[in-house]
Amino acid sequence: MTTYILDTETTGLIEPHMTEAAYSIIDLNNGKVAVLQEPRAKRFNPLKEISLGSMAISHICEEDIANESPHTDFKLPSNVEYLVGHNIDFDMQVLHNAGVTHTPKLICTFAMASHLLPALDSHKLVSLLYYFHRDIARTQAKQAHAAIADIYFTQLVLSSLIDLANNQGHAITDIASLYDFSQKARIPTHLSFGKHKGEAIADLASSSDGAGYLKWLLKQDSVDPYLAQACKQAL
Repeated sequence: MTTYILDTETTGLIEPHMTEAAYSIIDLNNGKVAVLQEPRAKRFNPLKEISLGSMAISHICEEDIANESPHTDFKLPSNVEYLVGHNIDFDMQVLHNAGVTHTPKLICTFAMASHLLPALDSHKLVSLLYYFHRDIARTQAKQAHAAIADIYFTQLVLSSLIDLANNQGHAITDIASLYDFSQKARIPTHLSFGKHKGEAIADLASSSDGAGYLKWLLKQDSVDPYLAQACKQAL
């Protein structure tokens, strides 16, 4: 069983192709993250245009990766059982667009942070780094959108989230229990958009107007499956 922390830089949000990938190998013993392999990174030619927005974030331009191997050369070893990342579903989409067919179990630090710290005004990776490790954020966050730097930041945030979860009574001791908690955290307790943004789903279900809104959400083809699960449970 192998666990990667993974991060990708891409061409944009629409049909994203990889311009850079970075990963480290970790394990979790007695609730403590052990780094088995330090972060490594490689750039790729995405074989499509990079959006200006992505260039502004990653500072990777097309001329920088024109002679790199194509993104379809990226390989994910079949022994990788778990992938950890901040909004890891997006990275998994990037891997699928590169032709990766192997789908490990996904552990999302964004979902964990949203669940454990619902009152924070931002759950972005660097925001969490400022919350947990301000000194490191102040000195190193300018590199935040280099994939290899984001791996290091994710390792730090993951360790802090595990400590916070265990202090709140969750028993996260190994990778399997971390995955179970991440799955639980993916089921939202509050809406993050729309006219009821910030309101508890359980509270909405107890009023006729709120319940009607939740039922309307369930009819939408694009509704997130974890949000749909939360709405069904509340109703």
